[in-house]
This record gives sequence, C-alpha cells and structure tokens, in this order.
Amino acid sequence: MKMSTLGVALIFSGMTAVAQAEMDPKALVTESLGKLAAAGAMSVDIAIAEEAVLSQGLKIRTLREGSALLNRAGGFRFERKGTLLDQVVAYDGSTVYGVGHNAKVFVSAAITGSNDEVMDVLTEEAGAYLPGRDLFYADAAEALLEEVSEQHYLGVAPVNGVSCHYVVMRGPDVDWHLWVNATDMLPCKYLITSKWMAAAPEFEMTFSNWNLNPMIGGDSFTLSAPDGYANAKFVDMQPEY
Repeated sequence: MKMSTLGVALIFSGMTAVAQAEMDPKALVTESLGKLAAAGAMSVDIAIAEEAVLSQGLKIRTLREGSALLNRAGGFRFERKGTLLDQVVAYDGSTVYGVGHNAKVFVSAAITGSNDEVMDVLTEEAGAYLPGRDLFYADAAEALLEEVSEQHYLGVAPVNGVSCHYVVMRGPDVDWHLWVNATDMLPCKYLITSKWMAAAPEFEMTFSNWNLNPMIGGDSFTLSAPDGYANAKFVDMQPEY
C-alpha cells in the first residue's frame, strides 16, 4: 500500500510535535549553563547586537565584537569593540581595571571578592558594562530561571549553521531567548527583550569558539594605563549616542 505525501508529512509532523513536547526548556537551560558553571575557566568570542531608543523615539541597533575570559578561581576580562567604543574591563583578584580607547581613559580600583560579587559591584554600582555576564555567574541558571512565569521549547533552529535547541522564557520585566548547541549543549545565542521599555529594545549575543580549558597567564587580567590616558570612572567609558 502506498502512502500519500500528505500522510508522510502528517506522520513526521506528529513525531516532531511529540519530540518537542518531551523537551523541558528549563532542563535545557540548566544543563547548558551548568556546563559553564562546572568549568574551571572559559573563553568565548561574542558578536553583540544592541538596540537603544533615543530621546526622540528613534531606535538604533549597534553591532559590536566582544570576548570574555574567566577563571572561576578569581579573575575575568571582558572586551567589546565597535564604531563608538573600544574597551576592556578586567579583574585580577585584587583590582578592577577599565581601558576606554576611544575616550582615552583608564580606571583602576582596589577590590576583593568572588567574580560574582565583583561583577555585581561593577555593573550595579560602578556603571561598568560586561557583555554576557548573566551567563557567567556561578548560579546563572538558578538566577535566570527564578522569575520565569512561562516557558516554551520552539524546536531546533540553526545559528550560524549549527543546530540549536531554541527556548523562550517570560519574566515580569524581560523575556529572554536561548539557543543551545544540540551537540555540545553550550550556548549559541542569547537574546533579551525589555518589553516594558519604549519600543522594546533588544540585546542579542551570538557566541563562538567556546573553550572550557583556556590558557590563562599571570597577567591575563591585569591591565596598565596606556601612555596619555587620563584617570577616570567606569561611567566615563560608556558611549554617547
């Protein structure tokens, strides 16, 4: 007996629906970010697409290149570079640093604490910017999932030619999306939508070249002031649109 093309399509459609129903979005997030949490160190390249809404209501989208290097024992370095900025923020276990090449400024301040504690101080109190920091906390999965009110698994989707599990999480202030590499379970892309801000700006990061065993030297996280750079604060490193 021959089966019609429609019948075959319905069978495969049903199989896909069942497969999707069996995937737990929170479990996928926990497994993926758990791999990062378990790594003693990591490095990754990041393509950043960031939207901003100007005072007159114009929404712009800036594209930047970035990277992150982190040692769980203590120390990190975040870089991002684009048309309006070229900067590095680092922590070596006793001091935080910032270099803003466009503004020609240098920041240095003594501080101690875990990576998580220092990342919080830098972003919440000092005005620094660390691309992708949500995913680099020791308890990243727990923190991100804490306020999730709705979850969805949307199947397998390609990111730069890589098959990824695509999940969407809804929260009170932001919705966030995560694409997880179906082979190694590492994050491929992360997108945040600030849904209650005017024009709902989005922040998107695409990851490549994950290394969970990078070479880290004694000076990987220690920065020095380039000649002619003025001492400043982290807020002085932010671009003006």
